[in-house]
Amino acid sequence: MGKGIPDHYDVNMTLGGAADLDLDNIHIKEIPQLNSAIKEIPPISLGITQLPQIDLAVTQLPTIRLDLAVKELPPIDMTIGIKPTRVSMPMNTHVCLKLLGIKLLDLSLCGENMVIIEPYVPRHAEIGCR
Repeated sequence: MGKGIPDHYDVNMTLGGAADLDLDNIHIKEIPQLNSAIKEIPPISLGITQLPQIDLAVTQLPTIRLDLAVKELPPIDMTIGIKPTRVSMPMNTHVCLKLLGIKLLDLSLCGENMVIIEPYVPRHAEIGCR
């Protein structure tokens, strides 16, 4: 037979039902070389020979109406005045009367002046004067 294929086989059989065909010793030693190549590519022509005519035109513009109006102004409250406030000013006053360098009277006043700004509410006496 051909190269690498055995022409003699040993078969061993046992009474247990097993058979050995001695196929464990088969090996491929060499794969034949395969050559593949493209020898010639045919010419391919690709191109646009004619373009269709395209007509674009605007025949009529749509009418756009824009109505803009101020319907209502928001109310604006504005108050000009001084908020109720209390202003405290410390005070230290010293009055002295001397005659010919002799102190006749010496008076010291110490305290706090206060200015209170509050909303005007006419008092009972002011209402009666009108």
